Amino acid sequence: MKMKTLFGFAIAAVFFSGCALMQPSKQLDDPTLYDEYMTRPFNYSATACYDATKKTFADNKVALAKDDPESGKMVTEKYEVASFTQKDKSNRNMQNQQFIKFWVSVSGDESSCVVKVTKLKAWMNTQELTYVYPQKGGPALWDPIFNSIKDQLEDDND
Repeated sequence: MKMKTLFGFAIAAVFFSGCALMQPSKQLDDPTLYDEYMTRPFNYSATACYDATKKTFADNKVALAKDDPESGKMVTEKYEVASFTQKDKSNRNMQNQQFIKFWVSVSGDESSCVVKVTKLKAWMNTQELTYVYPQKGGPALWDPIFNSIKDQLEDDND
């Protein structure tokens, strides 16, 4: 089985943090974020793509809050993508946890499909975030998801 490093736990901190200060941010409610960065076509049936997406989350122990194969939609539970300790201004250790939740839509026909994240929510500890840095977020978070879906599809068709 191919390695399924789904969510780049170590890199996820950069996805959420101000370490990416020089990069443009995108608001989480901006549809172009999802169209530009979180949509991938595959040359497999919509059913195969849905199953591969579902398996990708299951293999990485991400539970689904919604699973509707007929509509091609699924929603993950809120799950932790990273946890780290850093020093605050008073030099005390602060524990930080980062969470994410995906809304995914799979559409297509018998010969091709499109897997698209239609919504994303992210949190740092209990604070909901309103933006991401897509140039860091892609390699750290959603590119591994799409790569895992591709691997699942190729493994199932070998």
